[in-house]
Amino acid sequence: MTIEKLIMRVLNPQTQKRQLFVSARKLHRLLESDLSYKTFIETNILWSRLRENIDYHFNKSHDTFNLSISAVQAILVMENTEQSWRLFNELSDLINNGFNLS
Repeated sequence: MTIEKLIMRVLNPQTQKRQLFVSARKLHRLLESDLSYKTFIETNILWSRLRENIDYHFNKSHDTFNLSISAVQAILVMENTEQSWRLFNELSDLINNGFNLS
């Protein structure tokens, strides 16, 4: 699966505008991380310098965090694995191409 398939348009609860987000749960699966989902959330979202309700927000209906594109980029760099860098480059290409999502 590619990072492009994870990107979704969601209503941001703070701004009431539709924005591009990625589910933290799906990103965790795609990264094939050895960390548990709970540890992944704690280290990459809750304990990091990402800003709540700006870079991410909790989606109660799906029991996951929705991550902004910039938050996804930060997490991919923090992970610093072959897979995370591959995904980072895919995401960078999408951004450079103006998000021509299928």
